[in-house]
Amino acid sequence: MLVSGSENGYLHGENSGDGGRTLPIATRGTLGAVTDDARDAPISRRDFERAVRALNLSDLSLRDAVLQLSAQVVTLTDELTRRLDKVEPQPAPAGTPPTETPGTLEEAVTELIPTTLAKIRAADARSTRVALDMGADKYEVTPADVPCAELIPLCGARCCTYTFALSTADLDEGVIRWDYGQPYLIRQRASDGFCVHNDPTTRGCTAHAHRPRVCRTYDCRDDKRVWTDYERRIPAPLGQHFDETKVTDFDLFERARLRSLTVHREAQAIATTFSDGAPRLPPQS
Repeated sequence: MLVSGSENGYLHGENSGDGGRTLPIATRGTLGAVTDDARDAPISRRDFERAVRALNLSDLSLRDAVLQLSAQVVTLTDELTRRLDKVEPQPAPAGTPPTETPGTLEEAVTELIPTTLAKIRAADARSTRVALDMGADKYEVTPADVPCAELIPLCGARCCTYTFALSTADLDEGVIRWDYGQPYLIRQRASDGFCVHNDPTTRGCTAHAHRPRVCRTYDCRDDKRVWTDYERRIPAPLGQHFDETKVTDFDLFERARLRSLTVHREAQAIATTFSDGAPRLPPQS
C-alpha cells in the first residue's frame, strides 16, 4: 500500500485496492513488526511440517495426474488393438475375438477410461510414497475393548512397533509425531523400533489421550503376530509379519477410492490452516 500522508493518527492508502480507506497509524508498526520478526525468527516445527505437507500433497497430485494419463494411453492402445488387430488385448489369451464397442474411437475410449483408471489406481494402492490414514474421526470411533494394562507384561506392547499412517486430524493436532522420511507413518525410535511415544520403561503410551485412530481400534486378540493363543495368554514368537497376500482386489479398489477422498481432505486442511498466530504489536514508545 502506498502511503500518501497521515492525519489525526490515521494513514491514507492510495492504489491499495481498499477503496482509499484510512487505516489506523498503528497498522504500519504492526505490519512492520510482524515482517521484521518473521524474517529473523527460527522456523517452528508447525511451520516446517505444514510446508512438507504441501510438498507431499503436490507429489500426490502429480502422481494422480500421471495415473490419469496412463489410463488414457492404456485405454487407447487397447481399443486400437481391438479395431485394427481384431483381437482382445492382453492379458486375454492370444487370438481372443475382440469385444465390440459401439461409436467412434474417441467415444469408446472416453467411456472406458474410468474403468481403466480405477484398475490402475487399485494397483497403485499397494504402495505409495505418501501414506494417510483413511479411517473415521479418531475421537468418534469406539475403542477396542482390550485389557492392555494386563497384557503388556506378556506381549511387551509389540503393537507399538508396528507401522501405520496418521490421519490429517493427527497432523493438524501436531501431538503425534510422524516420520519425515516416510510421510505420514508413525515415528519410531532407531534404538528399539518402538513408537516414539512409547515409554521404554513401562511400555505404556505417553500420548494416550491423543493416540491415533489405529491405536484406538486395534484389537490384538486375533492377531497371530501377537498371540499364538490369546485365551491361554501364549504370546507368538517375535518377528511375525502381516501377510499381504490376503489383500484382495476388492480391498485395493476400496483403498484407492478412500485414498482419493483422504487426499482431498488433506488438501482442504492445508488450505484452511495457518501457521502464524495473532499479529504482534510493536513496543510503544
